[in-house]
Amino acid sequence: MPQVNVAFIEKLKNGFKHTRFSQKDFNLYFPDTGKVLVQIEFKYHKNYTFQISEEVEIDTVTQRDSLASVISGVSERKSKSIVHYAIFSPGECKRVDKIHLYELSNAPDYIEKWCRYLFSEISIIKLEDSLFDDLREQIEDQLKNNAVNENEQFSDEELSKINVKFDELLKNFEKLEEESKITKSNLEQVKKEFSEFKESAKVMPKGLWARVTNNRLVDIVVEFAKSKEGREFIISEIKKLMTGS
Repeated sequence: MPQVNVAFIEKLKNGFKHTRFSQKDFNLYFPDTGKVLVQIEFKYHKNYTFQISEEVEIDTVTQRDSLASVISGVSERKSKSIVHYAIFSPGECKRVDKIHLYELSNAPDYIEKWCRYLFSEISIIKLEDSLFDDLREQIEDQLKNNAVNENEQFSDEELSKINVKFDELLKNFEKLEEESKITKSNLEQVKKEFSEFKESAKVMPKGLWARVTNNRLVDIVVEFAKSKEGREFIISEIKKLMTGS
């Protein structure tokens, strides 16, 4: 399997110049054997990679001719071609994209695209895996510490308090909609979810309801409260609602 030359390697490295990353954020490998010509790994998350592969593909063409028709009616002809692919994770929408490179020299263009997808992916991971998983854990700890009669049903008085708290929290989401920080359809979805939370509180044990509702509430914040200020405000309200503080 032929190796790439020095000029192409430099062109690949230059592909990082117009991204949010430095070439030093990546490990570059150029294998001597196999179909992979280039392997690039993101140093801080080895599952995120960019490959350039050189693959042999065989096409089969079926044709009819007078001689073949005497015997079987058809004949087949196989042609072999060398094809290059850029294979990278994360992709634009999928976990992995595999793009046919009509020109091997176009590969650096896909490095720029890959880095955009990579930045978007790790930004979301940071948001969800740190802030929101921490929130879930904090509320779960507080629920455990305040666990009293978890298996009991809510009393009428407690249900009334839950309804009032959700109505207050809904007002905060309405404010976010007025400030164009969430859409009208987002707000309608929140209203629907809150109505379901109130109904489920009537039939579920306290502890189970709190945990299920907590997780869904955090998901709503992730999905709808896009601004930092909006998230922090809603998070503080969720903590109050779920822990009774």
